[in-house]
Amino acid sequence: MVGIQHSSSGEKDFVEVLGLKEEIEKIQSTIADFEMGKKLNIAIVAEPLKGKTTLSSEIERINLNRAAKITFSKIVKNKNEISLPDDAKKIVILDNCHFLYMRKPGGFDIFYEFLDMISSQNRIFVTTWNIYSWKYLNEAFGLGKYFPVQIFIPAFEKENIRLFILKKYEKDEIKFAKDEESEEKPFFYIIKYPVELASLGKKIFISAPKINISYLRNRFLKKQKIEAAEDQVFEKLYLESNGNPGIALRIWDLGLDYPRIKPKNIGIFSYEVDLEYEEAFTLNLILSYQSLKKSEITEIMGSMMSVDRILYQLLSQELILKDENDSYRVRPEALSSITTYMEKLRLVW
Repeated sequence: MVGIQHSSSGEKDFVEVLGLKEEIEKIQSTIADFEMGKKLNIAIVAEPLKGKTTLSSEIERINLNRAAKITFSKIVKNKNEISLPDDAKKIVILDNCHFLYMRKPGGFDIFYEFLDMISSQNRIFVTTWNIYSWKYLNEAFGLGKYFPVQIFIPAFEKENIRLFILKKYEKDEIKFAKDEESEEKPFFYIIKYPVELASLGKKIFISAPKINISYLRNRFLKKQKIEAAEDQVFEKLYLESNGNPGIALRIWDLGLDYPRIKPKNIGIFSYEVDLEYEEAFTLNLILSYQSLKKSEITEIMGSMMSVDRILYQLLSQELILKDENDSYRVRPEALSSITTYMEKLRLVW
């Protein structure tokens, strides 16, 4: 039986950082069963930026020399892109399988070819899917029955978010600074207020006591001791990202004034989403594929002029961004607001 190959300390670090030990063990156990004659294809499913490509790369690394990986980066239109040579390795890792269909009439031929391939070949397929495409395809085509082993990447623990981000830096490279008002001032202090005296035509300053409300709130109302700045930073990152490491990293980057970061620099992102149905459907496409080029959106929607107007609206509301490859993606820090809005419209579930 083949288990996890603890061939180097680097793997241990990876598992500890991402907190995906159980998921990796389950995948490796399924691969071991395949080598004993029991084939169960695997689907790794997660929302954008949650680590499915990283997990699939780790599975490839663990199974070096007996696994081959193919990554799809755009909608697949030619079945040759999914064809495997006869001497292909027995473990096939297919990353971003949500690119194997086009959501329009007649846009599922490649998807059918794919289902036929994974069902007929004597290979085990480890695949990754955007959760919103997965749910749609499972509802429409019963996709789940082709993948008896389904790995839904869970939200990361707060401590794993901290390890994931700080892994990029040397020890003590990042300086965590306190928010001045709540940390550096005492809970009771004197300030001077300016007062205009109209009768005298001049301004004077009077002394007045002031209470550090933030200090008291932290110290008494919550009945908690004041946390270190680093703990406050990662508490806010964890809550704002809902345990999604990619979103946490994005919010971190937005708040970092290298090499310093303060708790108050960790932004709170809430978007008022108000879209016409055509705009919402297009945003749902971008969410489900994770990235789409304008030409792909146009092919699905059928009108260049309409797509120009829609993309302008989505960009102006800061719900999407255009990356270096000219693809449109959901703005990471807006993901939570967008999915909440989509759920209300029942465009995702």
